[in-house]
Amino acid sequence: MTKCHLSLLCAALLLLSGCKPASQGPSLSEYGQHSLNARAARFEQYAQLLSTLSPMEAWVRQESLLAEAERDSAEWQLQMQLQEKFFLDPNSPYRNEELYLPVVAHLQTSPHATREQRDRAAWLEPRLLLNRPGTVAADFPFTLPNGRTTTLHAAIDSRHPRQTLLFFSNPGCANCKEITEALAADPEVSARIAAGELLVINIHPDADVETWLDYLPNYPGEWICGYDPDQLLLSDTRYWVRAIPSLYLLDEEKRVVLKDAPLEKVLVNGK
Repeated sequence: MTKCHLSLLCAALLLLSGCKPASQGPSLSEYGQHSLNARAARFEQYAQLLSTLSPMEAWVRQESLLAEAERDSAEWQLQMQLQEKFFLDPNSPYRNEELYLPVVAHLQTSPHATREQRDRAAWLEPRLLLNRPGTVAADFPFTLPNGRTTTLHAAIDSRHPRQTLLFFSNPGCANCKEITEALAADPEVSARIAAGELLVINIHPDADVETWLDYLPNYPGEWICGYDPDQLLLSDTRYWVRAIPSLYLLDEEKRVVLKDAPLEKVLVNGK
């Protein structure tokens, strides 16, 4: 998945913030005497710090930062943009829906939030609560290339792996191809699959099944591959597959270890 480069992020923030000349509204100096580039760089350091903390510690840090930003409406709006670009944007290497949950709660109660922001936060919240780390991954049916139907839990129970990598992908996705090739070329991943310690379940959630069937030879033969014939996964009721590719790492009890995580994080935790 494409990483969120700082220069592109800052350009996006400049557009999203709606910054105007001083005579027409808030100036950059009103955003804490720092340029947007500097603020984004500082926030990246903050995101890196949160990644080293326990979930509870990270949540407390988020609550503290949001409360501090509440003191100034311009600062608060900038903070909302930074939070979304780093923790919710599917292209961000720091994306982490758990870290965005405090933001969603805050958006629904802050006096600085617009009606549109509050409504969007209310729409996001139930989706962010799906398959949280530590919970059992939601079961769903899928169809195998031979036409037989099984379910996520049944497929896992048939192999009893220590970990399962659930990979949502499609044939037309360049990043999916990169991840597939990286997993296939990783000797440790191959060894764990061969030993029965790791199971890869690759699911095509979209409608073009014929193209997917033609593309099947590109996936490693030891993977379980299937498709969702009714596009149940796109209904946002069991999984929120908001971008392709999407990787979930599950433990031996089918509990979510990592949710929609970058490949690098999956490889570190998948041992």
